[in-house]
Amino acid sequence: MNKAKRLLALAVALASTLSFAACGGSDSSGDEAITTKPGVEMDSDKASALESAVDNIDWGEPLKNTEVKWLSHYDINPTDGKVEDPSIKLFKEKYNGSITWVQATWQTRYTKLASLVSANDSPDMFPASDMDAFPMGAIKGMFQPIDNYIDFTNEYWKDAEEACNQFSVAGKKFVAVIDVMPNLICIYNKEVVASEGFDDPAELYEKGEWTWEAMQEMVVDFTDADAEKYGFDGFWWWNAISQTSGVPMIGIEDGKVVNNLEDPGLQKAQDFIYELTKAGVGFPRHLNDWSTRGSTDSGSEGMGKGLTLFIPVGLYEIEDTLANTADLGDVSAGEVMFVPMPSEDGSEPYMPSRVDGYCLCAGAKNPEGFAAFMYCKRIASTMDEVKTIGLSTLTDDYGWTQEMVDMREECYRLARTKPVFEFYDAISTEMSTAFGTIAVATSNTSGEAQTWATIVSENINGVNYYVDDTNAKIEEAIKKLQG
Repeated sequence: MNKAKRLLALAVALASTLSFAACGGSDSSGDEAITTKPGVEMDSDKASALESAVDNIDWGEPLKNTEVKWLSHYDINPTDGKVEDPSIKLFKEKYNGSITWVQATWQTRYTKLASLVSANDSPDMFPASDMDAFPMGAIKGMFQPIDNYIDFTNEYWKDAEEACNQFSVAGKKFVAVIDVMPNLICIYNKEVVASEGFDDPAELYEKGEWTWEAMQEMVVDFTDADAEKYGFDGFWWWNAISQTSGVPMIGIEDGKVVNNLEDPGLQKAQDFIYELTKAGVGFPRHLNDWSTRGSTDSGSEGMGKGLTLFIPVGLYEIEDTLANTADLGDVSAGEVMFVPMPSEDGSEPYMPSRVDGYCLCAGAKNPEGFAAFMYCKRIASTMDEVKTIGLSTLTDDYGWTQEMVDMREECYRLARTKPVFEFYDAISTEMSTAFGTIAVATSNTSGEAQTWATIVSENINGVNYYVDDTNAKIEEAIKKLQG
């Protein structure tokens, strides 16, 4: 089994043995309504092209129940001016389908799921893309197998079966994997980079010269605290650099949880982060109510005003309307660009990654509707003619240049071939709490940063305890399944 597959191989037997602390929380039915602005329907020309592209596809039987309920902290339907994507359009046109958002916050989504399942009022779908549905989130009774509803002999599903098998127990699959996707890329403003006299990171990447050293020189030269200029901003710049080592802090290999804190490659990446932190290149977000400067409702200015050099974040940050990306610069004028995080030596980098996947909730009232929507997602993800229509939204509606589209494809290629999946939030509540400190120790800008050697020595025994305890539970679960 190659490294990428070992990293993705999930100890799903753990799902029936782990406690789920979130279920013990207060009832979340009182979540305040989340207000969103409406999205935009696909225009008629693209809708016609989409219809032609899928003209010969077998859509199966009509749905008896056309409503699918989606529980998450975000609406999967287009909102806030975003354009309807092909999968939503296909579900609407081919099945008369609709997706109802069951609202929850990030903090209450699992509590609400548990409450609804217990009340026999289950939603149908729950996201696996946050990489915490398995193993921690997939507790006994929260999700059900998808095998009875998805036909993996179908031409649009057969290539996904191996990935779905990584999320299985006793031969039953629990996640419909649509694709592997980039989790963290590095956004920058080309005008800001040029005005500082720096080489364009995308051009450096193309030449194999996008290295830790190149990034370090840029962020150190750019940073000027007196002028409120900082090399990095955002919630994840340290994680993005850490994962360029190719090693997650907590991994899952061959069905076992693995503690990598003492891995030499990870140590080197963390030492690099510590150097950067001591140089003061990270924006101290505690001075901005823990918000990224320039982000929605932050009340501050950042990249678009020349105060931030790099923001490592997900592609979703720029796969958005011009109004919503204006804080980064003018996308339509070619100002905004992105690149994979650099490797240490300029070789092909590892990509911090996650899966685009969906869980079928236990007690779902409409598993057939779930399966139909997953079918639409797979077609939109794998059929070239449909993918082209989806990508055209980026250029036609969101102002993307062809350079950005090409780089997006490169980032997806890396996610599929050199992924790094980080699991410290997906093992147990205790593990997640511990790593709330460990993961940010070398990048702490609100206190004193610690060396990686110090943080490992202080925490290695505790982390090993959590790992050993979890793996013992896995063994118990396997024995029960085999007995």
